Amino acid sequence: MPGAVISNATRIWDINVHWSLYSQCGIWDPKGRGVDIWECIRAHDSTPSTMPPNSMYWRYIGRR
Repeated sequence: MPGAVISNATRIWDINVHWSLYSQCGIWDPKGRGVDIWECIRAHDSTPSTMPPNSMYWRYIGRR
C-alpha cells in the first residue's frame, strides 16, 4: 500500500465533526513542538473517545 500524502489543508481535530473515510486531521504535540497528522480509517462523528490516536478510527501518517 503506498504511503498517504499529507494534505496542505489538513483540518485540526475537533469534537462534533463528521470525519469521512481517508480525511486527515492534525493534532498539536507540545512536547515535540509539531503537528501529528492522522488519516481516518473509519467514517465517524468525533467524540472524546474517537480522538487520535484511537487505532479503531485513525492511522498515523506523519508529522509537520
